[in-house]
Amino acid sequence: MEKRYAEHPEDVKTYDTKKLREHFLFDNVFVKDEISLCYTHSDRVVFGGAFPVNKKLQLEGGKDFGSDLFLDRRELGIICIYGEGSVEADGTEYKMKKGDGLYIGKGTKDIIFTAGDKNNPPKFYLASTPAHTNHPIFHIPI
Repeated sequence: MEKRYAEHPEDVKTYDTKKLREHFLFDNVFVKDEISLCYTHSDRVVFGGAFPVNKKLQLEGGKDFGSDLFLDRRELGIICIYGEGSVEADGTEYKMKKGDGLYIGKGTKDIIFTAGDKNNPPKFYLASTPAHTNHPIFHIPI
């Protein structure tokens, strides 16, 4: 997981294009058969992508989150921006096509991303923020 640190506005004014890209661009959002994440210290947001093609991908916590569960203290929004697939949350499968959204609340243990058609694999955009209460999972079809 890549990390981004908060920058002081006066410092940013001195950055050239190369330095701006180093500090603000996350260009490896969709890597085949991987979940790619970036943590920004600005608001403690985690964003990235899941791109299942040939295998199922499971979202996990770890030392960066201080928990084995990714959603132990976080909530997650998912948008399918390409293709068709599914997201399984604690055993319930949600079919997703381009434009569909899914909200998954704090405390959800197992999150698995799967491609529906390997010739048209889904790209799931992910955004996660800290959460202090649990809300139910909500599927938002386009």
